[in-house]
Amino acid sequence: MPSWTNALARAPRLFAMPRLRRPSLAMAVSLLVAIAFLLGGWVWLRDSSLVAVENVTVRGASGLGAPAVRSSLTGAARQMTTLNVDRDTLNAAAARFPLVRSISVETKFPHGMTITVNERRPVASLVGRHGALAVAADGVILTGSPSSGLPVIAVTSLMRGKRVVDPTTRSELKLVALASRRLRGELTEVTAANGGLVVKMRGGTQLRFGDSSRLAAKWIAADRVLRDPQAAGAGYIDVSIPERPASGMLEANKPQPTGE
Repeated sequence: MPSWTNALARAPRLFAMPRLRRPSLAMAVSLLVAIAFLLGGWVWLRDSSLVAVENVTVRGASGLGAPAVRSSLTGAARQMTTLNVDRDTLNAAAARFPLVRSISVETKFPHGMTITVNERRPVASLVGRHGALAVAADGVILTGSPSSGLPVIAVTSLMRGKRVVDPTTRSELKLVALASRRLRGELTEVTAANGGLVVKMRGGTQLRFGDSSRLAAKWIAADRVLRDPQAAGAGYIDVSIPERPASGMLEANKPQPTGE
């Protein structure tokens, strides 16, 4: 009786595996030529006038410097194509303006480009002997931006550079920047004395923060006390220890004892 192994060996094959032919030299050369042609065509197309940027939209730029920002970015963009965007060139065009924090770019084939500007917002006014300058939360001086109505930070001299470098001024600026939007509009002045950072509010209340540590937690404590009806009319609110805020009357506002 034949074994199963021999029977299977003699059985006809139902499916035959196709043999793979080794590509000929002519076929390999033709394939390489086609690839080179396609790559060359792509390189030509990506810099071709067929996809040149013609329609540029700049969004997000506002204020007095907005026309110059739009002009600079539009001029740089029109030197490019929608298939070859030079981000370094666009960033360099935006970096000329302190008001611009960053940009994002979106292209629309074949000729459109939209540039969205993320602006710095002034949060305080640096006031010195010869005027005032608006400053952003990251310390960048916003020359030309309006500074009226912003919390005042007194400085011995106005900054000549592009950014605040004095450690005390930076601490005062950080304090203002961390205030909630609701409270920031109520701040009038920030000072740093021996007792630490102090914020004056429109109603005359002083917010005493102590040193520059844990400022976010201190702002939360200050906001909680300001919302408490029992603290209405307080001359000062001390949040130097945010877990134990205190409030009271300023010395000048305390009622004086009457003589007999």
